[in-house]
Amino acid sequence: MKDHLSAEQRRVLGVLIEKSLTTPEYYPMTLNAIVAGCSQKSNRHPVASYAESDVGRVLYELMEMRLVCQASSAHGARANRFEQRTHEELDWNRRHRALMAELLLRGPQTVGELRTRSARMVPLPDLQAVASVLEELEGMDPPLVRVLPRQPGKSAIRYDHTLYPPEELEKMEQTAVASTAEVEGDPTPPAHDSELALRVERLESEVDQLREQVEEIQRLIT
Repeated sequence: MKDHLSAEQRRVLGVLIEKSLTTPEYYPMTLNAIVAGCSQKSNRHPVASYAESDVGRVLYELMEMRLVCQASSAHGARANRFEQRTHEELDWNRRHRALMAELLLRGPQTVGELRTRSARMVPLPDLQAVASVLEELEGMDPPLVRVLPRQPGKSAIRYDHTLYPPEELEKMEQTAVASTAEVEGDPTPPAHDSELALRVERLESEVDQLREQVEEIQRLIT
């Protein structure tokens, strides 16, 4: 595996990991299903529309990296299906895959956000369980996650994956520096504001999960 992935590669790989954990009955996935998963409006940041030709190209690239393979087709199957191989190729266990999928699909998040949002993929009983998995990912060679500098006015630490290409990472860091300059001197929010924000995050995650289920049902009946 290369030490970085393009935005399109991260989205496709994240979708394959996510769906393998959330909807195993519809996995491995067809090309059309992967396109729909990449373009869905829930649990994605940024939301984007992916063309079938682009996803097909990215699948080929990921197969070249041995992160994806074409699944054995059932007798009479009309479409090829694809599956991710991170558990075999990179030795990612179920919890590794769940947290990495969240980071690949949504970018930087706090421990609380990761626990709430990954609950649809794998049970994580408390924040310490999430922190332990992040520590394992951070300790891999090369590290797969990193701690981001604390945002001005924010009390929670965020984590991100390390698979960005150098030019994309540089652009993100420049944006972060500019944002810090704009809000420099803002006070840290009171504790009750942080608690309210966490409750809102949980509610948003639940809505996202319901929206995703509706989109999956609509995809299956059309």
